[in-house]
Amino acid sequence: MQTTRRLFLSLAGVGVSAGAGCTTLGPDNEENTGTPTSTPTGTETDTPTSTDTDTPTETDTDTPTETDTPTETETDTPTETESDTPTETEAETTEEEEPTEKETIYDVTVKSVAARSMDILDWNTQYAGWPNIWGRWLAYERYVQYDLENNVWIPQLIENWSIDGTTITLDIRDPHKYADGDEVTAEDVKANIVMNLATGAPFAYVFDSFDEPDEKTLVIETNKRVNKTIFEFAIFSNLQQAKMAPPYDELYQRFWEDGEAGVGEDIQAMAPNEPHYVSGIFGLQEMDAEQYIMERNPEHPDAGNVNFERYRFLTYPGNQAKWDVMQSDRVDTVMSVFTPANIKTALSDHWQEYTFPGNWGVGLLPQHNPEIAPHISKRPVRQAITHAIDREAIVNAVAPRVKTAFPTPAAISPEVQDEWIDTEAFGAMQGGPERAAEIMQNAGYEKNDDGSWTMDGDTVSFDISVPSGWSDWIKVIQAVVSQLTQAGFDARLNRVNNINNVVGSGEFKMAARPWSPGGARSSFPYFPLNWVFGRVNGNAHDYPGAAEGMEIEVLAMDGNGTMSVDIQQRLEDLSTARGDDVPPIVEELAWVSHQDLPMIPITDRREQSFINTKNLSAPDPDSRAGNVKWPCFHAPRTGEMQWQGGEE
Repeated sequence: MQTTRRLFLSLAGVGVSAGAGCTTLGPDNEENTGTPTSTPTGTETDTPTSTDTDTPTETDTDTPTETDTPTETETDTPTETESDTPTETEAETTEEEEPTEKETIYDVTVKSVAARSMDILDWNTQYAGWPNIWGRWLAYERYVQYDLENNVWIPQLIENWSIDGTTITLDIRDPHKYADGDEVTAEDVKANIVMNLATGAPFAYVFDSFDEPDEKTLVIETNKRVNKTIFEFAIFSNLQQAKMAPPYDELYQRFWEDGEAGVGEDIQAMAPNEPHYVSGIFGLQEMDAEQYIMERNPEHPDAGNVNFERYRFLTYPGNQAKWDVMQSDRVDTVMSVFTPANIKTALSDHWQEYTFPGNWGVGLLPQHNPEIAPHISKRPVRQAITHAIDREAIVNAVAPRVKTAFPTPAAISPEVQDEWIDTEAFGAMQGGPERAAEIMQNAGYEKNDDGSWTMDGDTVSFDISVPSGWSDWIKVIQAVVSQLTQAGFDARLNRVNNINNVVGSGEFKMAARPWSPGGARSSFPYFPLNWVFGRVNGNAHDYPGAAEGMEIEVLAMDGNGTMSVDIQQRLEDLSTARGDDVPPIVEELAWVSHQDLPMIPITDRREQSFINTKNLSAPDPDSRAGNVKWPCFHAPRTGEMQWQGGEE
């Protein structure tokens, strides 16, 4: 049955432009039979490219909790090859994709640590697209998983797909059932995608119609040819949370069929205390204020590879609490925790560490509204601040093993900057206090008797808000504050329990926030550029270039005169560009981000994840299961994380 959009997405709050909208096409992080193919970043090929979403997964709660991780795909080259032939997955059978029934299912509980509770699962406003509710990875099936280290797709709920012009065809794994025993159908996947469109997903404006030629095939028509890499990154980041049943069937009707306004807000306002429909390998068993317990879903097609009955998540806010329970062997897995070299050395040898590219990290989010931040809203002040921060020194002081300094402050992952821009021509913008002083003086500032920069008696004074439980971020910002103070800025560190509330209010001058949505997807420049130019936090930093039709004027790339760029138009151009048309648009937008500094990227990171082999088997760190987000959730389904400690 074909379903065509009745009223196009011109509704308020729905991502009608490339930079609009406040959520991703779902959470972050990412199998099935066939397609594991390696695809360079930003390259369009005839094989699926990677996706991961997610967005930086970090937790922002009233109790300081630390998690980390946007999730997305990784690739390598800044060019795309254009093809009019369908892009299709190639079948590849691997041992991990062949579920084998285990003789023994142990009546034991694997213990982990929690990030948030299970009552924040779906599309509510604060957390849409941020899968920092860790049990979510188990409750909901990923459309496609991704090996972040080797750039390999791992089909999951979507086992094959093709893109031919404006037609996208998705083949759903058969069989794949919800925990209630019902098959996951094309109608259900359609409902899930529409929920994300309603809540402001990127590319929402290109979806034109859906057709279901059979129960396991979904055909999507778009109203224009789009960049294949970007589209795959966006759509495959979904987790299957919905079903064409209450409450989603009514929401689907209201938004897609009737074109009703405000449906996105209704979806985001939902806060169920357990998953509506479990499509993943574990479902919720019970929950209280201190923990939630999940139980193996026997209906899942890979359930035979899981040899333990329960997965328990206990609350241990902050890095230090997680290190303590790891050192005392009170837990079996930790999905994500920043662990510096000295802590890693103190852990028992039976803790297996996994690291893989994160493509996100600490960035400074400056307020661009002059009424709130009269100084930071000025470009010269932001440039001076950037020159005053020694990114390399910060990385060396905090965690050189798992963090990387940005070669330039352009909003492109350090992993791929050299592939997209001439970093030497762009410049590192690392002139130190001397260059910062020169810029401030040229802008009309002078130092007062205390050595602080002032204009007309008003001191350049600001807090940098940072989540109180994120110890590595606090160390970074402490170093930033020290460097800025030495350069004459009256900067202070401000630890907050709920950074989302602070930023969401708009009443801030500077905040430490992820510089990109993170993961593999953020290795392709469209996503971090879209992020910093207004999408991040619903443009809470009030960046002028987020408005449609607004041109930002910056120094020309050749240094002669100026150039004006309509940011949102160029982002839309990038979303449909192909082949040789892609790199010039990326370079132009990267140059604006480098000069105008909508955000100031400081560090990039590698993710860290742990499995305790005292009671569990664990995949090799170099294996596919060791390089996905996350090993402790993906390896059970492939039979590579098995209980081996006997009865609990």
